[in-house]
Amino acid sequence: MKGRASRGVDATLAAIATLTAAWPVSTLLVAPTWVSRTLLLLVVVILSGVGARALVLRGWQVLTVQLVCVVLAASAVYGQGHLWHGLPTFETWGVADKLIREAIKTAQTYAAPAPTTPGLIFIVSCALALVAVAVDYLAVTRRSPSLAGLPLLSAFLSSAANTGASLPVYFFLAAALMWLILVARQGSSILRRWGTTVTVARTPVRGTIDSEGLYRYSAMARTLGAAALVAAIVTPVLLPQLPPKFFLSGLGRSSSANGTGSGAGGFSLNIDLAVDLNEQSTAPVLQYTTADTSPPPLRVAVTSFYRSQPGIWRPFGGPTPALSTDPDIPEPVGLSSDVPKRRFTMAFARNLLNDPNLAVPYPLIDADLRGIAWGADNQTQNVRVAESPDSYTASYWRLEPTAAMLRNTPPLSEASQALFATDLTLDGPSADKVTALSEQLTAGKASNYDKAMAIQEYLRADGGFTYSLTLAPPAKDASGNDAGFDPLTNFLVTKKGYCVQFATAMVMMSRAAGIPAHMALGFLPGTRSNGVWTVVAADAHAWPELYLDGLGWTRFEPTPSRAAPPAYATPSAAGETPGGSPSGGATAPAPDRRTRPDIGDLPTSGGGSQGTDLSPAAVLQWLTHGWGAVLFGCLVGLFGSLVVPLAARWRRRRDLITARTVAQRVEVQWSFLTSSLSDLGIPPSPSRTPRQARAYYQQEAFLDAEASAALGRAVQTLERSRYAGSAPDPGGLADDVRQVLRGAASTRRASDRLRAGLWPSRGLAQLRSVRNNLAWSGRATLRDVGAVLRQRFSRRP
Repeated sequence: MKGRASRGVDATLAAIATLTAAWPVSTLLVAPTWVSRTLLLLVVVILSGVGARALVLRGWQVLTVQLVCVVLAASAVYGQGHLWHGLPTFETWGVADKLIREAIKTAQTYAAPAPTTPGLIFIVSCALALVAVAVDYLAVTRRSPSLAGLPLLSAFLSSAANTGASLPVYFFLAAALMWLILVARQGSSILRRWGTTVTVARTPVRGTIDSEGLYRYSAMARTLGAAALVAAIVTPVLLPQLPPKFFLSGLGRSSSANGTGSGAGGFSLNIDLAVDLNEQSTAPVLQYTTADTSPPPLRVAVTSFYRSQPGIWRPFGGPTPALSTDPDIPEPVGLSSDVPKRRFTMAFARNLLNDPNLAVPYPLIDADLRGIAWGADNQTQNVRVAESPDSYTASYWRLEPTAAMLRNTPPLSEASQALFATDLTLDGPSADKVTALSEQLTAGKASNYDKAMAIQEYLRADGGFTYSLTLAPPAKDASGNDAGFDPLTNFLVTKKGYCVQFATAMVMMSRAAGIPAHMALGFLPGTRSNGVWTVVAADAHAWPELYLDGLGWTRFEPTPSRAAPPAYATPSAAGETPGGSPSGGATAPAPDRRTRPDIGDLPTSGGGSQGTDLSPAAVLQWLTHGWGAVLFGCLVGLFGSLVVPLAARWRRRRDLITARTVAQRVEVQWSFLTSSLSDLGIPPSPSRTPRQARAYYQQEAFLDAEASAALGRAVQTLERSRYAGSAPDPGGLADDVRQVLRGAASTRRASDRLRAGLWPSRGLAQLRSVRNNLAWSGRATLRDVGAVLRQRFSRRP
């Protein structure tokens, strides 16, 4: 009982060590709501391990019990409503898959600390439960706590390497101290068991010899432990910070990782629909002066390429413009010379953008970079520089189209549409929903401008959308499960996001209406103070640009509460001139805001999955591809490895059942003992008498006192069965046999124990017997069939 109680303490310490090694996870997540469920799973690991070891199961059996209990507990916690009488089903695995996908998306979306979503709670608690099982198996079941340091180190690095900053010293101290406690307890236990032979002292000796040796051992262990703790403290100071990609790319970004700061700043051209351009740093990026009282946004790049999975805009794939100190500025594509416009100039006195990017207004007329080579793309006027200028000037047009020009923007011809094929390409997963919504919004609109304004006003004012830097969680279907929408469809359903989501939605709905559109990236004009405009990192912005015949690439502003739209993109612009004077001609009717379509009313064909398909064909498809195939292969391997052990168990039970006398049952148990010892690498005894076999096995198996006593009782029962006049009671013989086998197995190599567990000779013999019986039955059947055929054919005349 004392040994079992000690194992319980060791199991508890192993679980605490796991939780301590994962302590840095608290720096990665906003709320500690993951702790309670993690503790629940760790308690399951402790109790299942203690219970399995109390039943004196083998090591791999204890491990199997713990894994099964963890799976059942996790299913009960996270799979409520998707279980069959408390057991996980394929639907439960579907829920787990969605939680894992949500966790990965959150980790790649948010900088640390990330929101504690259900997916992250699931990943963290289940991962730590598996680490706890590995630590418990190594440190407690196998009594190798030094090896348990490997899973503890993995758990520690998985969390510490993703913090984006150095960790305080106490994280290292706590993890190292708990591991050393495990090692120290096991080391002391081993030292006390070194003397395996019970002796009787005939000469008086000092009673402190053993304790003195243990004290010397403990003193050396404390010295090494202190050195390890010092190394744990000094190593993080001496080594460079690990790149934050050990566990999941994206989670390790600190809150300022994307900020511009006081030094030069980059500008990512890969825009993620679920994360980017939500920087809130107030560090200055640009400073300029201009006579324009309402300057336009400063464009840095444009892109036409959107990938729905994982919802990212890719950089423009055109050729890099030729760089020169005096380049030719291409005319804005599609801009008619008849459009009224005014020229303004911006003088930049501060520029902290890294090359090759440069922030300039559009449409650009000219620029002076103080002798630095630069160039502009022929199609988009996207500017690239050889090196970042500290100061520069840029001149641009402010367009002031008349109401007639706006109303008379015709749809593109088929020839023109071919030229803008890239800017008319829709996103596959959301195409059906976006097209249906765009058709409802633009129904009855004659000009492309009217269509664009209907889309802008739906997103900006009429559709019930909310501007927020915190994205809404994934939409749910009717049963409460993740609907599986792509990022764009999820935004249109939840109606919550910031500039990237609003701009992407308008780009795609405009394309669905036949209007070429692309995404522009840059900065809002900033704030004005004492005549100087200052742009900070938080002014990063995205907006759509639509191609209107005669106006070229025209800026719109669908994002509410972020920036004012240009004068020509206000609802009254088509009926009034930008200056405010009424223009002739009929005005377009005001949209009826009471009948705006909602994405929930649109058809769902072509969208994401609305639930988990559990049809036989879908299950078969899942089991033969990807992770499903890996899981199926593991299950086949697991059940295949149980065939021989189950055959051996069946043969033993059959022999016991068919034994008619007590003596025959004793012989079955003794045969099982000798064959099992042979499987462990101990050859059968060459001696013929039971007592000679006892001496042989005691010497070859290195049995301890308990196992030797059990072997003695088994031999005594065998002798009475063979030589006594009356049959003995074999009630305790099975327990003695198990005790002997456990003692023998504890002295064998792991490979011997594994071979004995998976390939017992009795099981192989039973399978050979089954094979021979089947072969004999097959041959007998063939002989009978052949005899019948020969008899029938021989009767024919």
